[in-house]
Formats: sequence, structure tokens, C-alpha cells
Amino acid sequence: MPKGKVLIVEDQPNFRMGLRKMFEDGQQGWTVVGEASNGQDALALIEQVQPDLVLTDIRMPIMDGIEFVGHLRQSHPDLLVIILTGYKNFEYAQAAVRLGALDLLIKPCTEQDVQQVMSKASERFYEKYSKQQQQLGQQRQQQDQELRSALLNLPYTHSADAEKSLDSMLSNKELWLLQMNNEDLASKNYSISDMRLIQFALSNIVEELLKGSGLDARLLLVEHDRFVLVSEHHTVNAAIQEAVQQASWEYLKIQLNIHPMGADVSAKQLAARYVQFKEAALSSGGAPGTSGSETGNGSSMTMTLSLNQSKVNELEVQLMSAILMNQEESLQQLLDRLLIELSNATLADMKIQALSLSIALLGTIQKQLAPEEQTSLARIPGDMPQTHWTAKEVYHWASEQVANFLLLFNNWQASKNDNLIERAVKYIEEHYNEECRLTDVASHIHLNASYFSVLFKKSTGESFTRFVTRIRMDKAAILLRNTDMKIFEIACAIGFDEPNYFTNVFKQQYLMSPKEYRNGRLALG
Repeated sequence: MPKGKVLIVEDQPNFRMGLRKMFEDGQQGWTVVGEASNGQDALALIEQVQPDLVLTDIRMPIMDGIEFVGHLRQSHPDLLVIILTGYKNFEYAQAAVRLGALDLLIKPCTEQDVQQVMSKASERFYEKYSKQQQQLGQQRQQQDQELRSALLNLPYTHSADAEKSLDSMLSNKELWLLQMNNEDLASKNYSISDMRLIQFALSNIVEELLKGSGLDARLLLVEHDRFVLVSEHHTVNAAIQEAVQQASWEYLKIQLNIHPMGADVSAKQLAARYVQFKEAALSSGGAPGTSGSETGNGSSMTMTLSLNQSKVNELEVQLMSAILMNQEESLQQLLDRLLIELSNATLADMKIQALSLSIALLGTIQKQLAPEEQTSLARIPGDMPQTHWTAKEVYHWASEQVANFLLLFNNWQASKNDNLIERAVKYIEEHYNEECRLTDVASHIHLNASYFSVLFKKSTGESFTRFVTRIRMDKAAILLRNTDMKIFEIACAIGFDEPNYFTNVFKQQYLMSPKEYRNGRLALG
């Protein structure tokens, strides 16, 4: 899932720099793609950087924020906008609402204020992205149906627009026929529901290998044992073909024959070209295995396959957004709900849903939790659900996939938290002689203060206050041992304004006063 892109429009360079650093250090999946010091420059940047969110000040020279957002709404009515202002003015707030701003930030604002608003922006961004993916999935399903109908010479919308759309999609493309070996299929005596699982598994294997090779290709289920691949010219080379065939055998124990169908085929030529190469594929792949009824069912099978692929993408978006927004409870609830839905499905649907869930989990691991372990088939489970499994076995397998994912997620979270705590401790060690409040440190590492307090104690075994006090007393002990500074000077040097209070705190930790500690160390020396 892509990161959200932010455009910062702010005329104060230091404040703009602070906002940029905050986004660069943040954990919510945003990246700054542009900066401007006034609305006029920002409008010129919009088309170039294509932001998902605009963070804009109101009071700026040349073109202020209100005028800028007014222009912005004419061309980008749905773009997310957050307005910054240094004035708690009702008119500004009213203008922000009227222009459809997501929120209003009053300057000076803390990092925590900004993070809170950005959390809200993240939720809206993920919702919008999910809807866009659904729309793209629906468009893909429609195009797949039209392409399949043209290949099989079945009735479809023979409008000029539909034919033109197909011709545009096929322009500068070459076609490949992927034929499952019918002897392998016949030996396993697959039922229709078994074939759904095999088709779904094979389509994911092929698409992952193509994606891993950097190819922008399209795979379409045409009949129960045949796929057609649409790719750019001269991209499906011998190495890729061999990798696809090896993976098909390794994961599914099915030989896959791959035949080139030619390039730059028009929509009107598809049916004849498909029949020609289908016959050639059958002659090399064993006896025909497609009955008339199976061909007739192909349309629904193709639609089901597309829906399953869309479900995988949707699940991945939900998993990634929960992780990026630190919504651990929501993540657990999502996984629990998916397992409940799985247990209520029919056996045939259970297998498909379990495989969909596993692919989405592995995709999330690949993109977020362990990107360093990427391989071409990182999203394909090594032991896919088998056609002979019972419902109990499928559920157990899916539960193990979820458990393994949560284990990896918890380890990743712990690693991330360890890094946060290391940064917090470093900050404390550099600022212990200042006020050094919990809210200051939490803001520095971009965490909610309450959550940081709990996390800090869990990680260090000490409360924040106790930890800071111990650091200060340890520094005081060093100064007492190695300098002739007066007690009130040491108290001031480690962040205590009141020497008597410092003495009491020191005595609680060392069971003696600072003076007794110093005299004792001198006596030992």
C-alpha cells in the first residue's frame, strides 16, 4: 500500500522545516512531496506532485490559505485539507469548515497536536484508498468479462466503445496461452470446487512471479484449465516461463504448458486466434478436458476468481492501515472476525478464504514487517490448503497462519518499541538537567503520552519519573565523587531548583545525604 503524499504550504521556513521533520520521523505512512510558501506557488505544484493531503497556513503573502483552498476545491474537490492558523478566530474556523477542511490546527501546536490530526487524516486516506481499489477491481472485472467473451466468441457488449477499449488494451501487447496438463488434472479427479482452489492458487503464483520480475501483465482465466496472459512485447522470456512452470509443479503438482499466441491482436481476431492455439495446446497437453458445461460455467468461475483477488487486496489494505495507525486492538479484532467468518463458510469456500487470508497476511509481512526477506513468491504459502482437507484441517491451517503472523507482528512491534525507548532514553540523558517532562519525551518520539508511559514502564521496568530521578541521582553521585562543586550547584546542574528537595531525593536512593556520600567516598579514597 502506498504512502500518503503531503504538500506543506507555510510561509515560515522554520515551522515548515519542523513539519517536514515530523513527517519524516513519523510512523503513520506519510511522506512530504512538496513545499510552498504561499497559495500561488502551491497551486502550481499540485499537478506536479499529486498530493493526497494539503497542510496549509491561512495568513500568507501573495495568496492566503483561504483563497488557495477556494481555488483548490474547483479542480480537486475531494483532496484532504488541514488548515493551520495562528488565530483562534471564529471566522477562520467557519471558513475552514465551509471549504471542507478535515481539521483546523491552532499555532503554536505541539507535535502531539499534529500527530493527532494526522491520525485522523490517515483514517480518511485509507478509506479513500480502499474505495479506489474497489472501483479499480470492478473495472478490472468488467474488462476481464469482455476480454473472455471475445476470446470465446460469446455474446458481450459489441458496442464501438467496448471494442475500442479492448483494442486499446491489446495494443502493443502479446498474448500467451497457459494450459494446465489435462493428464495431471484427470489423475487427481478434481471436483468443480477443487478446481476453483487450483485456479486461484495458480493465478496468484503466476501473478507474483510476473510482479517479482517487474512485469506489468494481466492474467485471465478463460476456461477451467486455461488462462490467457496479456503482456508487453518481448517481456515473457524463457527464464520467466521456466519459473512459472517450475512453481506450478512445485506448489500444485501440475505441469503447465505455455504457448505464444502472437502480438497486436485486435478484438475481432481474438476468437479465431484462441481456437487456433487452444487446439495446439491440447495436442501437446494431453486429451481435452473441457466439457461444454464447464465452458459454460467459465463466466462465473472468472468472476469468482476476480472477486477473490479483490478480496485479497482489500484484506491487505485493512491489515496495513491497522498496523500503520498503531491500532493493535483493531488488528486483532479483524483477524478474529476473519477466522469466525471462515468457520461459518462451506468447505469449498473455506479453502479459498483461507488461502486469500494467507496471501494477504504474507503480503503484509513482505511490505511492512519483513521487507528484507522479499522473494518472488513471498506472498504464496509453502503448504497451501489441500483439496482433500476437512473443514477442521482448513481452519487449523488458517489459525496457524494467523498465529504466525501475530508472532511476527509482535516481534516487529517490540523491535520498533525498543527503538522508540532507546530514542526516549537518549533524549532523557541529554535533557535530564532540564524540566524533562513525560509529555516532552512522548512528543519527541511522536507517541501519545499515556501510551508512552505504559510502554516505557513495560520496556524499562521503571516508571518514567523513577527512571529520570535515578539518572539525575547517578549524575549527582558522579559530580560528588569527582568535583568540589557545592551541593546547591550540583542540584542546579542536574535539574533541581531546590537544594533541600534534591538532598531528600538523593537520600532516598543512596540512604545517605549528598554530604555523607561525598565524605564517605573521600574517606575511602
